[in-house]
Amino acid sequence: MATVSFLLQEPYKKSQNPDKELAKIENQVIKNEIKERKSLKKNYDVYLNHRETRIYLFLIVDRNNKIKIKTDETILPKYWDFSNQLVKPNYIGVGEFNSRLLNLKANVLENYRRIINDNPGITFNKIANKIIDLIKNSHTPVITKSNLNQYIKDYIKDLESGRILTPKGEKFKNGTIKNYNGFSTQFDLYQEKIKTQLDFDDIDMVFYYDFIDFFNNKNYSINTVGRMIKNIKTIVRSARDKGITNNIEVERKKFKVLKAESNQIYLTENEIAKIYELDLADKPLLDESRDIFIIGVRLAQRFSDYSKLNKDKIRKIDKNAYVIDIIQEKGGALVTIPMHWQTKEILKKYNYSLPKVYEQKVNKRIKKVGGLAEINESVIYEKIEGGKKVQYTSPKHDLITTHTARRTGATLMYLAGIPTIDIMKLTGHTTEREFLKYIKVSKEETAKNLIDHAYFNQ
Repeated sequence: MATVSFLLQEPYKKSQNPDKELAKIENQVIKNEIKERKSLKKNYDVYLNHRETRIYLFLIVDRNNKIKIKTDETILPKYWDFSNQLVKPNYIGVGEFNSRLLNLKANVLENYRRIINDNPGITFNKIANKIIDLIKNSHTPVITKSNLNQYIKDYIKDLESGRILTPKGEKFKNGTIKNYNGFSTQFDLYQEKIKTQLDFDDIDMVFYYDFIDFFNNKNYSINTVGRMIKNIKTIVRSARDKGITNNIEVERKKFKVLKAESNQIYLTENEIAKIYELDLADKPLLDESRDIFIIGVRLAQRFSDYSKLNKDKIRKIDKNAYVIDIIQEKGGALVTIPMHWQTKEILKKYNYSLPKVYEQKVNKRIKKVGGLAEINESVIYEKIEGGKKVQYTSPKHDLITTHTARRTGATLMYLAGIPTIDIMKLTGHTTEREFLKYIKVSKEETAKNLIDHAYFNQ
């Protein structure tokens, strides 16, 4: 009865001695050492080949009749189970890999049985030629391997088409896709710089430090560099889940996503009042951006959520009480926010549907609004750029962005004494620790907030 075995082409190290006779002797010593260690059930991994090697299939009819078939599969010997002649369980993608081997084995045995049944008296050489031809023309043993650069492009296409979804089963937002496209561009520029096209096996700690240095030389912020590291980690993990690579270098503790605490500002109630009361009747574009910004403050939401406010999201819950229902784009949580009086006045102005304005335009215009409102306090802040801590000084109005609105709203509610847990239900923060890191409250403001507390006035 015919059987099938899988063997590696070069499972063990070979002598690198240029003298052929000495190399032959050294190779024999290695074989003897392996044989002895096997007999004593000792570990012999030190003698395994450190390079991927071809897997061969042998169809064994009897001692004198064997068919050797070259497969398209390769493996690092440390992942090969020599006893079971399959890939070890610790190999990423083991299920898919072993399925291919077992399917190939079944295919060869089935073809062998069919050939001898259909051709009584056929010689062994003819059987061997027929099987080799059949397997060569079969797609069973073939595995299409994707290189890293192609996989990055395919990954982004899958994000765009919706083949890859968020954990909640939703398509990724345009901002996420834009982020990955930006990463792809930078990765190409990095490869041009080093004059090398990288593959999965090249993504290691040497790459990690050099990739960071590449961005440091361009004076990129640490958070931008962190996003690039996060993207390559995500892409390699995705490929590993599909059995395309075994790279686990990205899981090292030192292969970490860099992140610096945000230096973003918040505005005080007095500053918000200055912006709100500013007469911008002769500057309609600034007027429009100011109103959208104030709505953002009083809702404490992201621009993508508060900029789309309309009548359908407003709900009456009591005689004179209104709330605004928003399903947050990030996370998909439904939040219900009491309507602030400023929000109500602004919405009346636009018949309860805010005008559509691009975020970049609002970011540019709200700085001008802040300047007109004389929010000119000098702000000293630090950024890590090019791997170095750099100190800047700017007038406060130049630092105002659409996101300042959300941070300001959350901070002002906290300073007004609204319980943290209630604010978190509005902002969507899931932990108090993250929320307290997010808001901007100085030590002096905390002291002022506590000064009227009963504890300090007994």
